[in-house]
Amino acid sequence: MPIDESSASEPVLVMREPELAEEVSRLAAASGGELRRESRLRPASWREAPLVLVDLPTAEACLERGLPRRRGVVLLSKGPADQLWRVAFELAAERVLELPAAESELIELLADAGEPAGAGRVLAVLGGRGGAGASALATAVAVTEARAGRRSLLLDCDPLGGGLDLALGLEDVDGMRWSGLAMSSGRLGSTALIEALPKLRVGPGELALLACDRSEPPTGLAPDGVRAVLDAGRRSGALVVCDLPGGLSAPAETALREAELAVVVVPAEVRACAAAARLVAEAHERSGCPLRLVVRGPAPSGLRTADIAEAVGAPVLAAMRPQPGLPLAADRGGQLSALRRGPLARAAGEVLAELDAAPA
Repeated sequence: MPIDESSASEPVLVMREPELAEEVSRLAAASGGELRRESRLRPASWREAPLVLVDLPTAEACLERGLPRRRGVVLLSKGPADQLWRVAFELAAERVLELPAAESELIELLADAGEPAGAGRVLAVLGGRGGAGASALATAVAVTEARAGRRSLLLDCDPLGGGLDLALGLEDVDGMRWSGLAMSSGRLGSTALIEALPKLRVGPGELALLACDRSEPPTGLAPDGVRAVLDAGRRSGALVVCDLPGGLSAPAETALREAELAVVVVPAEVRACAAAARLVAEAHERSGCPLRLVVRGPAPSGLRTADIAEAVGAPVLAAMRPQPGLPLAADRGGQLSALRRGPLARAAGEVLAELDAAPA
C-alpha cells in the first residue's frame, strides 16, 4: 500500500515481522477500512493517527526512542510472545491482540478507526411506577432526535415491557435483537451494530432500535452487553436512549452508571410519588447519574410539582398534561413516531435541552 504523507486520519501499521504485517493488511481489507503501512514510524503518525498497530520489535523500538504515551496503540503478535505484556505496559498500549484468536476484535477496531470520532450521549428513562409512560417518553425523545437529522439509538431494556418494536411498528422488520448480540471480545463495532438493527425513517433522520425478544429469553440483555452497546453507540455519535424497567436490574444499573442524565416519569398521584421516591433513592445509591422528574398529569388530588419534587427527592424538569390519543397511537404500531406536537413532544424537547446542558 502506498504511503500518503498528508493523511493523518487512517490507522498506521508499522511492523518488522513481514508475515504478521501481511496478515494484518488482509484483515484491514476485510474490515472495509483504510490502513497505511510505514516502514518506520514517523513522529507525525505517532501524534495524529487514530490507531497505531505495532509488533513486538517495533514496540521495543518505540520505547528506545522515548516516544510519549498516547491512546490508540495496539500491540499485535502471532500467538503468545515473550515480553509481550511487559512491553505493552511500558508503552501504555491500549490493547494486546494475539492472532489469529483476536481477528474479529482487530477487524472491529479497524472499522471503527475509519469513522470520525463520535461524541454520543446516553439518556436513561424510567417509570416511577408501572404504566407511568416511560416507554412513550423514551420513544418520543429518540424520535425527536432523529427528526432533527441526528443519529438516534433506542434501547428496549425491559424484557417484560411488551416490546418497543410493537410501539414503533418494527416487529416484523428484520434485524438484530438482544438475544442475537454476540459478545466475543467485549467490544462492538459501532458501524456494524447500527447496520444490524431494525430502523425507522423519521424525517431526515433515522432511528435504530435494539428490542427485546418475545419468543425467547433476551440472553444478550446483560451488563456486559449493555455496556458494549452503549460504548458502540457513543462512538457512532448517536443519542442512546435507554428505556429501563422500574426495578433496577443489573443491566438497568449498568445503563444508569453510564448515562449523562436519567429521567423518571411520575404520574401526579400520591402512590406514584411514594413508589418513585423509593426508585430515586435506590438509583442515587447505586449510580452517580443526575436524576430529573417528568410529572405526568392529571393530578386528581391537586398535587403541585413542588410537592412532587419534595416527596420524590429530585427536581422536576417538565410537567406534562394528558395527551389525547396517546394510548391509541401507542397501540397502533408506527403512529407513536408520528406525534409531532402536544405535551409528549414538548416534554421530549425539554429532556433533550437538559441533556445538552449536562456534563459529559
